[in-house]
Amino acid sequence: MSRLQGALLVAAVAALLVLPPLGQRVLVPSDEVRFVLYARDVAERGAPFDVRVRAKLFREKPPLFAWLIALSSAPVGRVTEATAQLPVALAAIAAVVFTFLAGDRLLGRGPGVMGGLALATTYGFFSHSQFILPDMLVVACVCAAMYALVVVWQRAERVTWPAPVAFYVAIAGAVYAKGPVGLLPFLIGGVWLWSEHGAAGLRRLWHLGGALAGALVTLTWVVPFLTMGGGTFAEAVIWEDWIRWYVGRPRILNLLIDTAVMCLPWTAVLPLVLAAAIRHRREPVVRLLLTWFLVSFLVILPIANQRTRYLLPMTPPLALLVAWWAAAELHAFRLARRALALLILAVGAVALVGIAWPRPLGAWQPPYLAGLSLASLPFVAAVAVLTASMAWGLCVAAPRVLMGGTVVAMALALGFGIWQYNRDFNTAHDFPRLAAAVEQHANGGDVAVFGGRWFALDYYLGRRVHSAETLAEFTDFALRPERPVLVTNGRTWTGIRATTNLGLCALDEQPMGSQMMVIVQASPQCPPAPRTPASSTARP
Repeated sequence: MSRLQGALLVAAVAALLVLPPLGQRVLVPSDEVRFVLYARDVAERGAPFDVRVRAKLFREKPPLFAWLIALSSAPVGRVTEATAQLPVALAAIAAVVFTFLAGDRLLGRGPGVMGGLALATTYGFFSHSQFILPDMLVVACVCAAMYALVVVWQRAERVTWPAPVAFYVAIAGAVYAKGPVGLLPFLIGGVWLWSEHGAAGLRRLWHLGGALAGALVTLTWVVPFLTMGGGTFAEAVIWEDWIRWYVGRPRILNLLIDTAVMCLPWTAVLPLVLAAAIRHRREPVVRLLLTWFLVSFLVILPIANQRTRYLLPMTPPLALLVAWWAAAELHAFRLARRALALLILAVGAVALVGIAWPRPLGAWQPPYLAGLSLASLPFVAAVAVLTASMAWGLCVAAPRVLMGGTVVAMALALGFGIWQYNRDFNTAHDFPRLAAAVEQHANGGDVAVFGGRWFALDYYLGRRVHSAETLAEFTDFALRPERPVLVTNGRTWTGIRATTNLGLCALDEQPMGSQMMVIVQASPQCPPAPRTPASSTARP
């Protein structure tokens, strides 16, 4: 198999997983929808920098992701759920390909292919390929930068200009996607080169042409952002969004749990993988992969406001470490391997019983995984293959059985499961239906929200929604003569009714996930609500 054939193979597998579900999930989380609104504003007004989301200048994130959404939406003439997700899906495919290329150079063709396939079928990586967030762009650029770093290292005596320039440009692209987190390859490369050559090794990261190219790319968005108000950019973006947001007491236990879920199914063998890697840490290739993995994890450790997606950059080195371990060190730790194989058999048996049970065993178990049916059979097959391949592969030290079976099982579970998940998610979070009800009552008039952001309303209404930040703003908006419509949740609505005597009517109520959304409007036909003790408050 040639390098090109290997790249096409891993790209095809990744594409078959991430492309078919495009546009199947409704837009709900406000963290995702704000980029969609950004892109729609860019496409409609042709103002790539002066973009406003609900009348607020949006500079919290660099513009690359929103621009890519607008670009992918140009052929169809509008931003849709599918065109908004397309850049993320393509970035996921690119990350898989660059992971293979790095693994091919570091470990060889076979482990490189296995590393790419392992990444494509890692639960956390796949799940984030379905989110409309810039984190996958960052991962793709980081993988490209790390591949360029590998090329520079392997050609230390005869390095040519494209590789070091590509290293800097890829880092600039990662920063263009999400900000300072894109500098991660500098930190990884610096730690690794220091461990290899001491402080003098850091000089190998420097390349004048690359630095100039990276700076030029970065200035194309930093300069326009600064011209729109350097003081506010420094305070509201650099300080508030890039620094202050992350300062505080970290939640280490939550981070470890998130890491375990992110790394599935390789979490089961991660202790053996890390033990083998630490034992071979003096080998430059192993030390590079171990540094890449640990630095990506440790930079998240002290952060206060942790998010699961912040762990995404550690999935490519994890996949390559697993591929290296399976190819070179699977035979080690015989007793631990066999004990782990027995544990995996036991857990797999419990999982199969849980799926076959005729009713859900808890909130974690969706209905399509309760009881044997046509909907659950692919999951039964996936769990059986996953359990058998991991247990047998560990027991007899068979890398092809372990890696091949696990990849096939995860591809089946993820490729089929995403359709079931999207169907249930859309039923529980039917924002298009809520937007239609709001439009019916607003009849083209103004709409405001109170108690949450709910940017999905802006998208599905097709126009800007006002945001009431305080109860006073809510009251002022509700009492306008044109009687605009307001949207809030059930808890906030209860607090409003308990603390104010406004004549507001609840026009409609619709469930939305774990909360009830309420559409309200001022009306003389609605008598003021009786006031309760002043201790009751409306909490957004």
